[in-house]
Amino acid sequence: MQSLKTEGSDNFYRLLAVGARLNIELSDDPRKMQVASRLVGYRKDQFLLIDCPTGNDPIIERFYIPNNEIIVRAITDSEFRDVIAFRCFVMGVIQKPIRLLIISIPENIAHRQIRQEPRIDTNMPLRIQCSEGTFSGKMTDYSVSGCCLEVTADEHLLFEDETLEIFIDYGSDLKGKIQGTVVAVNNDRSPPTAGVRFDESGSALRKEFFYQLLFDIRKNDKSLDV
Repeated sequence: MQSLKTEGSDNFYRLLAVGARLNIELSDDPRKMQVASRLVGYRKDQFLLIDCPTGNDPIIERFYIPNNEIIVRAITDSEFRDVIAFRCFVMGVIQKPIRLLIISIPENIAHRQIRQEPRIDTNMPLRIQCSEGTFSGKMTDYSVSGCCLEVTADEHLLFEDETLEIFIDYGSDLKGKIQGTVVAVNNDRSPPTAGVRFDESGSALRKEFFYQLLFDIRKNDKSLDV
């Protein structure tokens, strides 16, 4: 794991693209609850405009209170799609024509490359589809190019060269199917495992899902704290 480095705010505009997916949380929230947002735009050296977070949790309203400090994490628009994180303050809310959150420009950002961390450990139940129907399994690790699945024999017998569609349902805006081919099966394990290589379809969903998992591992990885 590479150490964090801090960059001045001028580099921020080069790294973060309009439309980028953001994860935001209140800095004083003991639950560290993350909510999704997107960068809508900015006025250089003055403020950022992001989508207002939504949800039923009462804490959502605290994101709209001026001077509350929030932590923002994002995937950069650089060549290797690195992670940045920074603290900033809520400056206000725009109500019309759409509701947007105005946040301050960070003085510094934490920046970490992720190109040497292609695979993320998971423990995620999910539904899988094959030519015979659907069955349940568990994803034990994930990368943009493939994943490892655990499937009991009662659910489905895995075999090499089998085509699978994996249903992704992760939050309000990460839903869809990822298709791949089984390239290796280990029947000596209980339950059996299978390595799946994804095809070229669904690249946007595969990358967005990877980025979201990367954000989420920070619960056990303090190197993404700012």
